Amino acid sequence: DYEIGKRYNLESINIMNKDATMNANAGDYKGLDRFACRKKLWEDMEKLGLVLNITKYPTRVPISQRGGEMIEPLVSTQWFVKTRGMADKALNAVRSGDTKFVPPRFERMWDYWLEDIRDW
Repeated sequence: DYEIGKRYNLESINIMNKDATMNANAGDYKGLDRFACRKKLWEDMEKLGLVLNITKYPTRVPISQRGGEMIEPLVSTQWFVKTRGMADKALNAVRSGDTKFVPPRFERMWDYWLEDIRDW
């Protein structure tokens, strides 16, 4: 979702406080806990006739290793790393023979990862 928004120059709007309650950008849901907000939002969508279909499907939800809590996306100031320079040095180290993989077949995976690397 983040990548799609970036591609279309959409503004990132943060609706959640650091304590997982909704902030003023969430409108009528301001102050609600994230789980209560989801429940209320779904109820409101049903009341307005906006729910067309309900289909259960498996999804991967990130969980914190420390606390076991669901990890929520949160717009905030972060640091980023330009990876191209590091990736080029790492690729060259293997291609020049300074670094070797055992077994050698893992070189292909290394190349695959580093040739298509993105900043993070």
